[in-house]
Amino acid sequence: MNNGMSVVFAGHSKDYSVCLSVNIGHVNEPSKGIAALFEKTLLLQVKGVIPVFGGTMTAYTTGGEDLEEALEKVAQIFNSTVISEELVEQAKAAIVKQTHDTAPLTMRRMKLLYKHTAFGADWVVTPNEYLLKIESYTAEDVREFANTYYTAANVVLAIAGPKIPLADMKEAVAHCLGNVPAGTRQPKFNGDIYTGGFSRMDVNSGATRLMFGWDVSKLTLDDSPAANVMMSMFWRRLERAYAEAGIDAQVEFKIAGYYGLRTMRAFVMSPDADAKSLTNVLIGAVNRICDVEATEERMEKSRNAAMVEKLDKYEKSDDKALEVAWQTIGRGSMYNIANRIEEIKDIDADAVRMLSLRVFRGCRPTYIVAATPETDALSYQEVLEKLGLEDMLKDDEKA
Repeated sequence: MNNGMSVVFAGHSKDYSVCLSVNIGHVNEPSKGIAALFEKTLLLQVKGVIPVFGGTMTAYTTGGEDLEEALEKVAQIFNSTVISEELVEQAKAAIVKQTHDTAPLTMRRMKLLYKHTAFGADWVVTPNEYLLKIESYTAEDVREFANTYYTAANVVLAIAGPKIPLADMKEAVAHCLGNVPAGTRQPKFNGDIYTGGFSRMDVNSGATRLMFGWDVSKLTLDDSPAANVMMSMFWRRLERAYAEAGIDAQVEFKIAGYYGLRTMRAFVMSPDADAKSLTNVLIGAVNRICDVEATEERMEKSRNAAMVEKLDKYEKSDDKALEVAWQTIGRGSMYNIANRIEEIKDIDADAVRMLSLRVFRGCRPTYIVAATPETDALSYQEVLEKLGLEDMLKDDEKA
């Protein structure tokens, strides 16, 4: 657009889905908490949009049968947001309440500890430190943030929907969002802050939980097909490994974190197994996928599963618009879904093993344990030794 806003057609779908993504979030914000305070102030006023918080970017999604109506909803972000002392104070109160309500939850505490450990203590703050920063801001601070970052140059607008002439789409976008100030594009976030490490969180009772994570921010689009297949294979292999060990465990394996701060994260929870047993099984699965090539039968199942997972996600219009917007901001362009599927078909066992070596043995893992105080767990040194990564230990991590 003439004002510098990037507009991308995300593909065809029955109804319209609009995703407006802004190149700023709670990871790359200029001052801790200012992005959340503006977002909360905005959402007190703007109706009909759903926010998606991505760390280094924030998206606002909406949809419907009429394109112009959907565009007018996201246009409220720029046209209908008032930043006054009264509204900012209301936003602060809402953030304080939400933080106090969610802070005691085990999974929230564990995810915060994971981020704290994976990316370094200087980046993640405690809830109390965070709230002190929130309380310190004035309406003028929030207004300055909005005027700097919520501009056309920092926005990607993705649209999925029925096939209409391109000229009509351009006209609708220009009508609804053509008056957004151009502003200056802010630099991309430098995400090279991964540290890895070990942390433990005591819980009074209940299930034992583990998180393992690995930095994958250096993987490129060319690596993605092999990563899709590897993740599909590892998740199913990990589930089988716990079943074969006679351990009742819930397993999750996903990309967690943020575009620019991406980690591949395994989460395991068991109502009765101890942390040491859970960790040993996971380490065994990691070593196996790194050291032993999968059979062709296993490769075929993993390729098919990866293709189905990718298609299922992309076929949903809301997900499609969001994925296109975030890939455009995070990587500069959107991959072609048909090409990705074809590339997945060509992935062989060697490609999966090489990718596994890069991910699982290319960096220090992030290792988090949440268990009762008496539950025994492996030390970080023991974990790295079992993974063959003892050279990555820091002096203060050695026994």
